Amino acid sequence: FTMFASSIVALSIVAFASASPLAARGSSCSPNFEGAGLRVVDSFCSLEFGPSAANALAPVISSSFRGANAVDWHFQQTGQPVVGYIIKDVANNNLAVSARVDGSILLDKASDSGNAPDQIWTVQCDTCSTGISGIHGKVASQCIIRLAAQGGCVAVGPDGKSPAYVTNSGACQKFDFFTN
Repeated sequence: FTMFASSIVALSIVAFASASPLAARGSSCSPNFEGAGLRVVDSFCSLEFGPSAANALAPVISSSFRGANAVDWHFQQTGQPVVGYIIKDVANNNLAVSARVDGSILLDKASDSGNAPDQIWTVQCDTCSTGISGIHGKVASQCIIRLAAQGGCVAVGPDGKSPAYVTNSGACQKFDFFTN
């Protein structure tokens, strides 16, 4: 190695080590949300994936009763080899996001076993941060949320009063995840 080559290698290591925490990990990633409270927003039109109220059987809609910048969810990992999440209300971990046969999504009593197929979701993102519990702002971007049992994608819109739903038709809607 020449002195010039050693300098280039050292600069490359420094540049890599100081890269943004919101970085792509290969082709896609499933974030470790580390128990952080999260806000989920459509990547393109700023509609939210949010609860209409914090009680059982409340529909999940395209906005949040808590307000536009409030966190609504804990994405709790299931601990299985394929990364899955139970999406729980940030203020009441006894309520989980549940899909119905008709594709509607609502809050329901969280499964005691953590194995209820209507409450297990996957999240695949283009970019994921590490150390999410210590970050304020965007922590994952361009994410697809799917119902693990049947693979349908979560969608919201076209306006803030519209229900969120699971769909198997068309391209999947993408979401960004934020902490406060």
